[in-house]
Amino acid sequence: DNLEYDQEKGHMLPQIPLHKARQIMTRADFIQSYDAINIFTIDSKAMVRADSVPMMNAFREICAEEGFDEYLEATLDRISAIESLGRTRELTIKDLWDGGKYRVTTRNAKGAIEKLINFEVEEKEEDKDKD
Repeated sequence: DNLEYDQEKGHMLPQIPLHKARQIMTRADFIQSYDAINIFTIDSKAMVRADSVPMMNAFREICAEEGFDEYLEATLDRISAIESLGRTRELTIKDLWDGGKYRVTTRNAKGAIEKLINFEVEEKEEDKDKD
């Protein structure tokens, strides 16, 4: 059962420091919301633990289910892929062929133009020689 019992405090649940809990969670902002709905508790010493013995038992039961490790890994991979979409800006430039051009303007926070960039396809040396 791995739960320690103290005569005065009752069951002593496993706990970890808040900074480590934030590293474990992919979204650190969820920690406070889970505290608010009694899934786990953050105490005055910034230690995080299950809110109750039944909740700790539920955590253990879920983690012990067959296939949980694979399910968790697949979930983490999906979260990582989704979050990377927010960090990546990808342009597909397919209209450059046949003389197409793109003009990209970057602006600062106040809207002032910082850079103007033109994209266009350059002829290959071998194509120039054919003319």
